Amino acid sequence: MNYELRTTNYSTREGRLEARVKILWIIVICGLFILLGRIAWLQLVEGEKYFRISQNSRLQLLPLSSPRGLILDRRGEKLAENEILFSVGVVPSNVFNLEELLPRLTQALNIDKQRIREKLQETPNPFRPVFLKENIDMSAITYLLEREKEFPGTVIIAQPVRSYPYKMVAAHVLGHLGEVDQAELLMSSGIGIELGDLVGKMGIEKVYNLYLQGEKGGRQVEVDAYGRSLRIISEKDPLPGNNIYLTIDLRIQKIAEEELGQRKGVVLIGDPETGEILALVSHPNFDPYLFSRGISEDEWNRLKQDSGSPLENRAIRGEYSPASTFKIILVAAALEENIIKKEDTFSCPGRLLVGRRIFKCWKEEGHGRLDLEQAIIHSCDVFFYQLGLKVGVEKMIEYAELFGLGEATGLNLIQEKWGLLPTSDWKLKNKGEVWYRGDTANLSIGQGYILVTPLQMLRVISAVANGGNLVKPYLVKKIENLEGGVIKDFSSSKKKKISLSSSTLSFLKKSLRGVVREGTGWRAENRIVKISGKTGTVELSEGKRPHNWFIGYAPSDNPRLAIVVLVEHREEDISIAAQIAGKIFSQTFK
Repeated sequence: MNYELRTTNYSTREGRLEARVKILWIIVICGLFILLGRIAWLQLVEGEKYFRISQNSRLQLLPLSSPRGLILDRRGEKLAENEILFSVGVVPSNVFNLEELLPRLTQALNIDKQRIREKLQETPNPFRPVFLKENIDMSAITYLLEREKEFPGTVIIAQPVRSYPYKMVAAHVLGHLGEVDQAELLMSSGIGIELGDLVGKMGIEKVYNLYLQGEKGGRQVEVDAYGRSLRIISEKDPLPGNNIYLTIDLRIQKIAEEELGQRKGVVLIGDPETGEILALVSHPNFDPYLFSRGISEDEWNRLKQDSGSPLENRAIRGEYSPASTFKIILVAAALEENIIKKEDTFSCPGRLLVGRRIFKCWKEEGHGRLDLEQAIIHSCDVFFYQLGLKVGVEKMIEYAELFGLGEATGLNLIQEKWGLLPTSDWKLKNKGEVWYRGDTANLSIGQGYILVTPLQMLRVISAVANGGNLVKPYLVKKIENLEGGVIKDFSSSKKKKISLSSSTLSFLKKSLRGVVREGTGWRAENRIVKISGKTGTVELSEGKRPHNWFIGYAPSDNPRLAIVVLVEHREEDISIAAQIAGKIFSQTFK
């Protein structure tokens, strides 16, 4: 009996063992089928994909940035050039564990983890480096090189970076660079600009970016499993961009910036015959190099929040009342339309009743009786109130348009403003009010609704200086390739004749010389060169300091330079704009 039990137990255990072996075999066979199926799938369906990945992991193409073309002044002085800085990038296809790499990069480069993730995910080509940080120092480079295995896919690339030898000089002319955005990428499709590239964001850098950017090169490198370079397979050198020669004269630009100093305002100097801009100063300004090395968030916020708006180019975008500088246009209209003769006089008791409102002269006790020349020389407001009422708003606006007000000048910078020439229809449409005689009186002395830019006023005074030609201002003389061949020449000036008689122009020139010799612009007078011009003071709301204008040219008898000086909210109680213009001209002609 016991023997039979033991035999039965043994048979049962043997049966269980056989069952387990069979199950194991089934599992093994199923696993093999799954493995074979996966291998077949990888080989037959996705084989080509993984072959490409392996090839790209073995042979890496590293782009070589091209040096931007130089920006030079009219005499060949470098205003924008290049220096070599090191950048860190990551090749996404060589990163096996992004979550492990991210904290290491964050610590090594001191940049936001989420920003790194976004940059790596946004790239359309996982086999090209995505630049994470520019201008890294040698300590960071050493740290990364010593720990190569901890940073798979990370590359260090030497890049040409924009530099500005004279720092903030002519900043608004030159502009600055910044990382290309999606809108710019779409507009630049097919011209060699990729995500992460630096492109011009304002000024000459932006307008002529296509000429300046050059052509990228590349280096094909064999890398190991950690993305470390083993050897260079092939290399194509980048081609530098074209060089741009500006009309700016660095010497005059420096003088103008020094004389304006820390005042908020504008200085513009141009050739009245050709329209060439020799100096353009807008203050406050900024350091364009901040953007070349990758501007920090704190620096960017500081610039944006600065109440002085340092990024704004006041020369082309600042809109101001022209004040008494507008009297030049009123005189031209009155003489050409035979509304007044040069010898005609008006009396100035210091005030004039227009409708129910009293309009005052800047000279409280009045100027007495003056003729037209003396009215210009002493800038008598009451005289011009009376003259403006005779001429009328329509004719004043008509002649303002002849002198180029109310339209863009066409300067080769972007976002130029047009100013405003108000009419009775404009006021009814925009203010819901009719035009009053008081509005005409205000317009007569360049106050009220009228707005102009400093660049427009440079055209006005240039037209007087050159004998009645409205010239188109420009900033670029020529663009040259690497061999010195001229690609584009801008030197042929564009002019439009203003229908003014020679007698009107001669009278204006004589009167504007008198303004500086004995009138309101006397602070511009100096022993070096004779200057002609017109002053203006923009009265603002109560509690605000006025703006101060001077527009003029020199030498008076053979004009070679025209100038506009505008000082916002002048702190001095004198015509400081005229004084600044006089100092600039005396130093320049000296």
